[in-house]
Amino acid sequence: MTGNINYRLATEADSSAWDNYVDSHPGRTFGHGWHWSQVLGKAFGVLPRYCVAVDENKIVGILPAVLMKSRLFGRFMISLPWLDYGGPLAQTDEIAIGLVDFAVSLAKDEKCRFMELRAVKQRHPDLLEKKLKYGFYLDLTPGEEEVWKSIDGKAKNQVRKAAKSGLEIQFGKAELLDDFYKIFSCNMRDLGTPVWPRQLFTEQFSYFADTEIAILRLGNQPVAGALLIHYQDQSAVPSASAYRRYLNLSPNNMLYWEIIKRCINRGSARFDFGRSSLNAGTYNFKKQWVKNPELQTWQYKLLTIDELPELNPSNPKFQLAINIWKRLPLPLANMLGPKIVTKLP
Repeated sequence: MTGNINYRLATEADSSAWDNYVDSHPGRTFGHGWHWSQVLGKAFGVLPRYCVAVDENKIVGILPAVLMKSRLFGRFMISLPWLDYGGPLAQTDEIAIGLVDFAVSLAKDEKCRFMELRAVKQRHPDLLEKKLKYGFYLDLTPGEEEVWKSIDGKAKNQVRKAAKSGLEIQFGKAELLDDFYKIFSCNMRDLGTPVWPRQLFTEQFSYFADTEIAILRLGNQPVAGALLIHYQDQSAVPSASAYRRYLNLSPNNMLYWEIIKRCINRGSARFDFGRSSLNAGTYNFKKQWVKNPELQTWQYKLLTIDELPELNPSNPKFQLAINIWKRLPLPLANMLGPKIVTKLP
């Protein structure tokens, strides 16, 4: 490198070089790929602010980010919404810091209240940090038999119970999206949480060929479903749900085990369960599969505010809204949810 690094916004002309850089970086994740700028732009209506560091016309660092606007929360920059991952990938920590500083300058120009970087690998020394989320990564390289042995005994018993109940797995593409979204949107309403727009999932099938849906059925009835993303030797489930009326059959355990087996057969080396907060219900579920979750670092730059808004279900301020949302008719919740959730950081 010449040491003459140029930081700028990326354009569509950079897309191939961007993905080539991500594909070869040791800290790569499926969330750093270029096409997420298009998926999130179309599904959320956000404005991509993808930043690159260039040395003699060669990319030496990237930072994906989007600008979001909300009447309630103002303007803010996120890397990245919906996804578990963000922040810079760069040749050196110095370049990573330069990318973040460049993104902060963009956020200031856009009059943002704050900037958020999720699950940062190359950290900026001067940013506020939160370490509340955990990533759950299961090593698949030992093979199916050894992976099965590593799972908690309770989880294994629940997989056996689900199989004996007659549940069966089906894998497919966008043709299963209707079944998945019905389950997913119903579960989100039951949790008191606005649902993501259906377009978020539709667009992924447009841009990422290695995306699947898994549906667990009892006869012809869909019981549980998951979105499965493959990237190189990694696989991840960013969204999964089951109908509550079937939870006594332990569908989630069988769903994940069937997905894990499919990932092993595909040749994936690692399975990503997604993030969870300490001691949340999802944290305790995933702990049965991964005994040593990894603490994630989220970084923040406060620009026009003194403290971050605590936008999480455990905040007592939102309990009334959550309880009301749980009682909404499902069609109304599905209509209102995407209008709300796409405006939240």
